Amino acid sequence: MDENQVEGAFKTAAGRVQDAAGALSGDPGMQAEGKFRQASGRVQAGLGDAVNEMGHRIEEQPLVALMIAGAVGFALGILVGRH
Repeated sequence: MDENQVEGAFKTAAGRVQDAAGALSGDPGMQAEGKFRQASGRVQAGLGDAVNEMGHRIEEQPLVALMIAGAVGFALGILVGRH
């Protein structure tokens, strides 16, 4: 498991607890923070999933990954060189 997946899952769980605590105490600010933390955790976990999937794709097709990286580097070089 990727570090982002673990941290994202933890943030999502902490956000659920904070959301529930805000609902029980009647504190809408705490609820909103909990919902934001949940969303942030889901995004971070999704990033971890994407990184993990990218790693698998690179292992399966290293030549394609190398060609894509070269094309991106070439395009960035052209864009930066236009100044």
